Amino acid sequence: MRRPILIGAAGVILLGACAHPDAAKIERPRVEARLQEYSARLLAMDPAAIAAMFAPEGEMVNPRQPPVHGRAAIEKFLAGYADYKLLANADVLEGTAIDGDTAQQTGTYHQTVRAPDGQKFETSGRIEVAWVRTPAGEWQIMQLETFPAK
Repeated sequence: MRRPILIGAAGVILLGACAHPDAAKIERPRVEARLQEYSARLLAMDPAAIAAMFAPEGEMVNPRQPPVHGRAAIEKFLAGYADYKLLANADVLEGTAIDGDTAQQTGTYHQTVRAPDGQKFETSGRIEVAWVRTPAGEWQIMQLETFPAK
């Protein structure tokens, strides 16, 4: 059975700080909100909406496959899993470090997925998300890297 490499969303707790401590206090909820938004789009499995959260040159990286570069390629990649249904996505928060216009998040994910044949399976692993803030102040994913446990 082909098992998808779904990209989980990890929540965060602040580990690092910006160059200016007040900036971290301001940006932390914004980065966390974007990650929550990513998770919601992932659960809805809307490839176009998920890809739109990435920077134009953003990428998805998983050691089991070649990196997927750019929004169009990410959307096409995710559309290949249209017959799979993400039933649950649980994240264990480990940390976020914000430095100016960049943020790094780390954590673990655990997902329940229903395959096209109706069978359910579990997938889990580590996740690292690198964010970049646009000049307009929007946080976009520069790189989302997963490390499946199995």
